[in-house]
Amino acid sequence: IAMNRFRVKAGREAAYEKRWADRKSQLGLREGFRFFCMLRRADGFGPPPEDDVNFISCTIWESKENFDAWRTGDAFKEAHGGGTIGGIASMLLATARNTKGKPKLASWEGLMPQSTTPSTPPAAWKQVEADGVTQLDGEAFVAMNRFSVVEGSEDAFEARFANRESTLMSFDGFKGFMLLRREGTADDGFTHSTWSLWRDRAAFEVWRDSEKRAGKPKPAAGGGGPPPNIFVRPPVPTFYESILVLESAKGV
Repeated sequence: IAMNRFRVKAGREAAYEKRWADRKSQLGLREGFRFFCMLRRADGFGPPPEDDVNFISCTIWESKENFDAWRTGDAFKEAHGGGTIGGIASMLLATARNTKGKPKLASWEGLMPQSTTPSTPPAAWKQVEADGVTQLDGEAFVAMNRFSVVEGSEDAFEARFANRESTLMSFDGFKGFMLLRREGTADDGFTHSTWSLWRDRAAFEVWRDSEKRAGKPKPAAGGGGPPPNIFVRPPVPTFYESILVLESAKGV
């Protein structure tokens, strides 16, 4: 899973979304492609986050080799200014107008995936009309809970999740789930994260409220629990509207 984190300037959100909607891309037809969306930070979930990352591009691949093949190929150049001097200059100018600083890449391995079958046929890219004034309508909802796990406790943390009994597939509006394990150095301190995709915010909230009523999920017999100091700091929940959603025939 490749995530590029952007800090979009206040008032430039719609213009930024238009740049993505208007791009030419063959991403959805690449070998190993599974899912793409642009994550837009959702409002109404407590105080502002500790960082000002408000947009994240999220691409899911079957393997890192598939991602690397796309990143080094012509399809990547087409989606990033076409590989021409004029196209790259235009992209850099738009980036300077719309965002604060350069995007930061975060790479993850996806563990324990669950997915439903997409209802839309595969496409090269999501065709959406954008005027640069009004922000795009949300197409899905993504909930993430980010974790900073103490070094040496990673196996215990992942085992805790592996031993849970999941009921996600039984909920209306559920589309996909993965536990994410950070690749490389975590510049923000987060070593793991949950990632769940829902039809909309209402569907997610039905599941969340059911979890609260039932209490925290218990591990399977013999699963044990994490050591008291498994977290460097408390988990940080973050929520996003998803736009420009693109899925393969296999789903997430």
